[in-house]
Amino acid sequence: MILSILVKHEKSFQEKFTNRATFKYHQSGTNGFSIAISDSTLLQELKNDPNVLFIDCHQKIKEEASVTHTNPAFNRISKAYALFPDVTGFTQKISIKEQSFDTTDIDLKNRSFKTSVSPATSSQHATAMATLIAGGENSSWRARGVAPQARFTASDFSNLFPDNISIFNSNYIHLQNHSYGVGIENYYGNEAVAYDEQVFQNPTLLHVFSAGNSGQLQPTTGTYANMTFANLTGNFKQAKNVLVVNAVDSTLIVNTLNSRGPAFDGRLKPELTTYGQGGTSEASALVSGVSALVYEKYFKSKGETPDASMTKAILIASSDDIGSHGIDYLTGYGSVNAYKALQLIEQDQSKKVTLASGDQISVPINIPSSVSEIKIAVAWNDPPATVNANSVLINDIDAWLYDGTTKTLPWVLSTYPNPDSLQALAKRKSDHINNVEFITLKNPPSGAYQLFLKSGTLTTASQNVSVAYWLNKQDQFEWDFPVASQVVEGGSKSLLVWEATSGQTGDLYLQLNSENWQLTQSGINLDNYFYWTPPNVLAKAKLKMVIDGVDFQSGDFLISPSLKLKTAFNCTDSLGLSWSKVPGASQYEIYSLGDQYLAKRSTTVDTILILPQSFGKFFAVAPVFNGVTGSKSETIDFTQQGAFCYLNLFSAERLNLTTVHVQLSLSSWYDVDHVTILKNSNMGQTIFKTLSPANTHQFDFSDEELISGIMTYQAEIFFKNGMTVFSELIKIPIEPKGKALVYPNPVSSGSDLNIISEGKGLTFRVLDIFGRPVLEKELQYFEDAADVVNLPAGLYVYQLMNGDIVRDTGRFVKY
Repeated sequence: MILSILVKHEKSFQEKFTNRATFKYHQSGTNGFSIAISDSTLLQELKNDPNVLFIDCHQKIKEEASVTHTNPAFNRISKAYALFPDVTGFTQKISIKEQSFDTTDIDLKNRSFKTSVSPATSSQHATAMATLIAGGENSSWRARGVAPQARFTASDFSNLFPDNISIFNSNYIHLQNHSYGVGIENYYGNEAVAYDEQVFQNPTLLHVFSAGNSGQLQPTTGTYANMTFANLTGNFKQAKNVLVVNAVDSTLIVNTLNSRGPAFDGRLKPELTTYGQGGTSEASALVSGVSALVYEKYFKSKGETPDASMTKAILIASSDDIGSHGIDYLTGYGSVNAYKALQLIEQDQSKKVTLASGDQISVPINIPSSVSEIKIAVAWNDPPATVNANSVLINDIDAWLYDGTTKTLPWVLSTYPNPDSLQALAKRKSDHINNVEFITLKNPPSGAYQLFLKSGTLTTASQNVSVAYWLNKQDQFEWDFPVASQVVEGGSKSLLVWEATSGQTGDLYLQLNSENWQLTQSGINLDNYFYWTPPNVLAKAKLKMVIDGVDFQSGDFLISPSLKLKTAFNCTDSLGLSWSKVPGASQYEIYSLGDQYLAKRSTTVDTILILPQSFGKFFAVAPVFNGVTGSKSETIDFTQQGAFCYLNLFSAERLNLTTVHVQLSLSSWYDVDHVTILKNSNMGQTIFKTLSPANTHQFDFSDEELISGIMTYQAEIFFKNGMTVFSELIKIPIEPKGKALVYPNPVSSGSDLNIISEGKGLTFRVLDIFGRPVLEKELQYFEDAADVVNLPAGLYVYQLMNGDIVRDTGRFVKY
């Protein structure tokens, strides 16, 4: 078994047990060890050792669900792409702790790096997480990660302790994703202490964890035993200085399989929620990706790397309330909004302050008119508590908003161990268990406000505190997807996303190419989102929502059909790519895979393009409309499409006694003048068929003019430039009428003797040189075979018999 152990004195523990246990990991900052033992008497000895403070048994590590579908519109990731195009994660390095990912995946090409803790084995799950976080959009537009230009590495999750801080510091890593869990662990264990210690000592390092997929299970110990609450999967998720993430589907519902809070001591967990149809793994990966964008944007704006607590505060303050009203143990403080998080930084609505013990300071906030709600998050990296502590908050910071008259306190949930209490709405009161304080105020009068922060008795000389706030507008409707410059796939269902004042309905209209508006749907409930299937056309488009007679128009976006790219031909020095014509396209752009990303290689007005083989294996195509590039096709590996150098297939086979079946498959008619199929027999050469360019590439023919002997067929392709390409020559043996044709002759011991005749009802007899019958076979088919393996080498005579009548005779040699 593998044990997690906390000791008083590291050196004496190692000296005592080095030869009796396998030391796997050492967490020096907390005197923690991970060891493997096989002796139950040794376990008892460890329990009785006064140097051992805490023992925990590691449970099996589980990846927390797979990716079934992701939608970047939901958490406004696609809006962040469009309106912050320069924030791509280019400056960020991200660690993904589980197994390794597939480094040959084209969406991850040449952006990964290894460290001393990178695992040797890879998994599909890890590859999916890496793609969600930082996919390069090379295989498809669907494979664009949240931070598509970030670099990334893998870390082995067999070590549940944090990786050594030197790994992060030497590689400039500020972010690590953890999309895995173990069983329900409702206590502040060694790993939780270690993660809190690591972040407290290295404040810019953020760990993002999936909540888990044990929502229908009940903890068996602790305050919340025997309830379907507090079922986070792993004590490391009980840490204060990390982010734990849950998942919702497109209807804003948390799957009953998803784990939920509170933490073992009543703290609010999970903190945030994102879209995750397949489970909390992908939700965690999306938050890691958004966090990378926040790190990059913050550094560009402030000139410094944000503390993990600042990133947490920005994400919480800018999140959207979903689920039950206000904060809760399912969705946390809200659903991540990537666009708002970046906009919050852009608008300079964050501040880092420092408090000494017993300090009280204020942060001025000016609230303009027409604000429907202010949302404030206060967060700090708290010192670690002792292992197995009952309550883990160490430095307690109180926050409240003051307008000169009224004091607005944070929201606090009930921690009482009863399902009704744990589902009750939050109340305003002082928070003394969380290291996040969350304040909201609806319809605040405009004016100058003060956010007060007050520290109690600190265990450290000072405490850095991160503050972030967001202002929602009154009577609001704002398009979040689509927005200006985005591309929407034609003919494919898309989720329309907006920000709207609660309780409204609207009528949806579509405009194509500046023509008349067309009603798409009336009476839409704007508290929900709407699935819309755009027409399968290439066109400039706008949407508008009409609410109480007022129009709210989107920016201009492009509707683009999805092209299907094909390999027209694959020759030694060149290749041809083809696709269907798109009405309205002025030209087409062809992309091939470069060092890391797809790169534009050529443009053409045609629907076929000839390229040199040196451009690589992977290609995509996109239509262009009025100078705007449309949706790229799925990327193909042209070598895997079954296309050859114009001639994909040429075959001829004997179908029955009277017919030969001839098949021809061309990969393309490009630059082909015509094709002939030649037929040769002992009567000479004839042209069996002549084919001219047509809409089809597949041809089937029957030849019923069979001539005894060896007939051959061959296809010849004539190009417009005078060049020709020949197929292989196919031989078809034809027996004389009423007789037999045998081959091969001579025949070896390892081969059958093939017999072509009328077949059924006839007998094939073999005689030795003395006229003695040595083999006889009743023929069932026009093509049959005799097993001659037991015949000695020599000369033989065969007879084709119809009863007692000899229809044909001949000789063959066995060797």
